[in-house]
Amino acid sequence: MTKLKNKYVIGCHVMFYEIEIYKEYIDGLINLLETIDNKENVYLDLCFNVSEKIEKIDTDKITKEKLIKLFKDGITRLKDINIPHIKWNIVTPEDDFYFHADYRRDLNYNYCKKVDYIMHGETDSFFPKEALQALESLSEYTNANNIHRYVVCFADRKMWDPSWDPTVHPKYIDHIFEDGPDSHLNPNQAKSRMSIEDMNKINSEVEEFNFTYINEPKIDGSCLVLSADLVKFGVNIPSCLIYNDDHGLSIMSSKLLGKNYIQFVCKNLLKVHARRHPKKRLYVLNEDNPYSLGKKINTFEEFRRLSNANIQTLTSNAPNKFYEYKDFKHE
Repeated sequence: MTKLKNKYVIGCHVMFYEIEIYKEYIDGLINLLETIDNKENVYLDLCFNVSEKIEKIDTDKITKEKLIKLFKDGITRLKDINIPHIKWNIVTPEDDFYFHADYRRDLNYNYCKKVDYIMHGETDSFFPKEALQALESLSEYTNANNIHRYVVCFADRKMWDPSWDPTVHPKYIDHIFEDGPDSHLNPNQAKSRMSIEDMNKINSEVEEFNFTYINEPKIDGSCLVLSADLVKFGVNIPSCLIYNDDHGLSIMSSKLLGKNYIQFVCKNLLKVHARRHPKKRLYVLNEDNPYSLGKKINTFEEFRRLSNANIQTLTSNAPNKFYEYKDFKHE
């Protein structure tokens, strides 16, 4: 059993169409936390979104009541392993627009004075079982060297372009990424599904954590860790972003930290980020796209277009007015 010196929050925004994959996310949290002795040092924060502001629920396949029950079942499973700090909420159609960029912005801000590390969970991802032990080890080094504002990520499988190679696990670094109709099924690539058991087997070979670092942001959003001091410094997802939270975090990190940006990469601990999980997008009205391949329903694509326009304005310092949800609703 591991006794933690630091405090952590692990937060995840869950869309209704992710409810089947959410069960595996809970499996991943249990895998991460079951060997922690003082679980009171870990806060879990979960937000379930059934607002239907962008996608609608196909009620011929599942009811909203069933969706909420499945979400609460996950909470119960976490309580069963004696996690004392679990906060959760449900976003409904009566609430103002709230998406995962909003959730992560609030998570960062609300917890940066309560914990030492803020960890971004995603329903299609698993943190390495040894993630907290690795962060405890890293904190000893950073504290001793007066390094307090930084990002941490864990190694992934082969990504879609070589610029991501600094974050790729040594086991997959020589693989050549294949971009084809079945690329999401390739087990050597980051987008494909991998079981917790297979991830654990690879990580069980680690005898000592191997941390490297980079000075430019390579943030994909999943299993990302922020030091609390980074957020206190002002690095967060800008309010102008209604989507693309990872891109927004990269932009603001570069703007505020410049050459002082530090991203630690635990090169020999593998995370799983199954972007093309077969249960990624279920129960969406007028859509049959479980793997989340290609274009989604038109409302989502329009929402993404407005968000991309905001990113262009942010990066170019253009005088353009930022789009908001009301603009999407008008469109």
